[in-house]
Parts: sequence; structure tokens; C-alpha cells
Amino acid sequence: MEIEDEETGIVIEVKYAHDAGLEAECKKALEQIETSGYVQKLRDEGMRTIWKYGIACYKKRCKVSVMKIRIE
Repeated sequence: MEIEDEETGIVIEVKYAHDAGLEAECKKALEQIETSGYVQKLRDEGMRTIWKYGIACYKKRCKVSVMKIRIE
């Protein structure tokens, strides 16, 4: 997702935590964002701020981890 006027990109990765390991799945989601090249694509498109959201769900519980990257 891009907000061009603000040069902001948002990447969201969602995982299902089969064993209720929400923290571990959030970490995996954030790692997948990096290894998949989504951040680099947004950089190449001129985004100066990138928000990465790793979301893990297990039954009715959910955990969200957020990282902000500011490109100078």
C-alpha cells in the first residue's frame, strides 16, 4: 500500500499461529517482509517512510508487531 502524497509505504503480512505462538509468528511475518523484497520495491518507488506490520492470529487472539523505517 502506498500513500504517495506523504511518500509513505505500508506492508502488512499476516500469519496464523497454529500453536498459539503469536510472538514468533509476528517475527516471522516481519522477516518475510524483508526477504520478499517488498521494502526495496517501495524504496525504489520513492517511499521515504515505510511501516511494516507483522500480524499473527490464533483462534480469537491476535498480536501486531510494527516497525517503522525512515529513509533519509
